[in-house]
Amino acid sequence: MLYFFLFSIINKNMNTINIRRLTLHGMMLQGGFWFGYCAFYAYMVTTLIDYGWSDSAAAGLITAMSVIVMLTQPLYGYLSDNFLSEKKLTVILLFLAGVCFFLMPFSLNSGSKLLVIINLTGTTLTGMHVGGLLDSWIVGLKQEFRSVNYGLIRGIGSFAYASSAQITGLLTIAFGHSTRLWLGCGVFLITVFIALTFRSTRNIRDTGANTDLSSRLGGIEAFKLIFSSKQYCLLLGVSFLLLLSNLAMTTLIQLIIRNFGGTAAQIGTATAFMAASEVPCMFFAAFFLKKLGFKKLIVFCSVLYTVRMFLTASVGTVDNMIYVQLLQGLTYAILTPISMSYLSQILDERVRTTAVTTYAAVTMSLTGILGNLITSALLAAGFTAQSALIVFTVSSLLGFLLALYGSIRRIWDIKTVG
Repeated sequence: MLYFFLFSIINKNMNTINIRRLTLHGMMLQGGFWFGYCAFYAYMVTTLIDYGWSDSAAAGLITAMSVIVMLTQPLYGYLSDNFLSEKKLTVILLFLAGVCFFLMPFSLNSGSKLLVIINLTGTTLTGMHVGGLLDSWIVGLKQEFRSVNYGLIRGIGSFAYASSAQITGLLTIAFGHSTRLWLGCGVFLITVFIALTFRSTRNIRDTGANTDLSSRLGGIEAFKLIFSSKQYCLLLGVSFLLLLSNLAMTTLIQLIIRNFGGTAAQIGTATAFMAASEVPCMFFAAFFLKKLGFKKLIVFCSVLYTVRMFLTASVGTVDNMIYVQLLQGLTYAILTPISMSYLSQILDERVRTTAVTTYAAVTMSLTGILGNLITSALLAAGFTAQSALIVFTVSSLLGFLLALYGSIRRIWDIKTVG
């Protein structure tokens, strides 16, 4: 009896140590990726313009790259679910992205737009897919270890992104774009080694009893299994409506502040407020989830999205516009971790990566593309940047109503997919 008692205590302590190690390692992985990601992608439009591209050509190329990401993300997910683990695919893509980062200054300085397009396509097919794979990786670990804190791990990514924006911006001013791109290359290659030593996820394909079943899941069968879940479809719909407004506002707020007579520094301050507000809220997302539960928290988050969009569309000074953006922490920074936590509970392991990357394709890539198209159409029709936000306020309101409908009808209640 004493033996079993001591064994349970030791086993519990070992599990706690393992969770801490996983969390610390995951924080290093997310931090490295998002620091390098920001060094490249956050400045890509301005980089192209500085090298002679027109505003419209630069924006058009980035939009084309977003379309490529949206179309290929689910394919990478299917590849990971059936042939390569998230770990192996992440390592490969990070390394190839680092090589593309290294070559980008040579392409830019060559004067050849074709080389730039080829190089940027390479980074799009590699580095831009790693974020979704990392999310799936952490979701897989949460399926194995329920106490893994996605918000804490991902929060370090937001902190690293904000830090990178400041550091790489100063480096670009002092030494030019090439230095920033090579820094991103170095960080990505270091992150490869971090990924190599990070724990792989358990996958249904790794268990002998289910290997044949997993191998028989073709692309159509995998997507049928994913979308057979009302919970998954509901989360996808709510997140799409909320993040459509979120991503559109990120673009429009730059125009609004300028229209109010604000400066580039104040635009930077608004961006910094948004990024800074994400970090503590992501850290405490698991605490909020434990206290309120997923159903209440996603409805609460949806309400705040609507309030945030309404306030952004109605305030009349630059300072108030900046202060309102602190709600980024209680909207985006809550929605992201609780969604990943929820997915870890409802997804069948056979289609985990396909489901997570499809979620990322719809909620990040598709919303970005549609948000830019709708914004451009509204501005062309004579709307001001601030009045255009009314349309996206309606989008947030629909997201809230859909989340509330799921709560009333008890669709959110946990039932394992498949």
